[in-house]
Amino acid sequence: MTVMKRKIPPVHLLSIFEAAARHQSFKAASIELCITPSAVSHQIKTLEESLGFELFHRVNRGVTLNSAGQMYLNYIEKGFEFFEQGTNRLQHQFNSPTLKVSCFTTMASNIIIPQLGAFQSEHPQIELRIETGNHVADLRYDDIDIAIRVGQGNWPNTKSKKLFDIEIAAVCSPTLIKQNHTVLKENINQLPLIDLSYMDDIWQQWSDAMGVKLTNPKRAITFSDYDSSITAASQGVGLALAMFPIESQHLVHNTLVKPFGESIPFQRALYAVYREEDKERHDINCFINWLIKSPLLSLDT
Repeated sequence: MTVMKRKIPPVHLLSIFEAAARHQSFKAASIELCITPSAVSHQIKTLEESLGFELFHRVNRGVTLNSAGQMYLNYIEKGFEFFEQGTNRLQHQFNSPTLKVSCFTTMASNIIIPQLGAFQSEHPQIELRIETGNHVADLRYDDIDIAIRVGQGNWPNTKSKKLFDIEIAAVCSPTLIKQNHTVLKENINQLPLIDLSYMDDIWQQWSDAMGVKLTNPKRAITFSDYDSSITAASQGVGLALAMFPIESQHLVHNTLVKPFGESIPFQRALYAVYREEDKERHDINCFINWLIKSPLLSLDT
């Protein structure tokens, strides 16, 4: 079978063109590429001769893209972005000695970190790197292999595996109960409630499910992230809504209590999310299966 040669200019010419077009300057491109301005000019001329048309307007003090150059730049940028994504994906799949996991702070501190010794004993060949924070990892570009997310499992262009269902319950510090003597559903409107800015109806959902009437609840503070709301609750700021079994360790260590006892089902679950092309990776599947079997996720909440 005869393989036809691709009719595209050499890639190094395209790279020089992209830099010159982005800067709208041969001199600035030369600095970025560590070659002389005359070399940039010569290579651009070679590219234009290869294509059969000019890409720049030459003016006394520099260059600007013409209409053909602008159109060509759009194609080149898309091509380079595609090359970059492909390179990153291959490196993740075939040259990744460390399994990189992104998750929110309480998931790491309550579930993953307390069991790391057991994981390392069971899988000594897998090196873990745990990254915590409120930033939602973008698996298309971030240097992450697995993202632990709360949601409904329908993130686009990814594979997801449900780790466990979630229930929510109102929690507070033991100190808050002592200060208020008792915490009953009837006096919840006199207690400080901790809100989340991205879930401003969460307390109403909880109260409807619990049969509690919120008339004029006192708000203590609103946070933009879940981890901060749990920290604030443990320090006596007010009542927060916590996800279980993720926060079960707080109950074990008595840093948080559930004054109303009951938990209610949450419409979201905890998922491990990863790239489609990584679905057969041994280290990813080992980590996911280990989390699913975690004894810390089967505590009585």
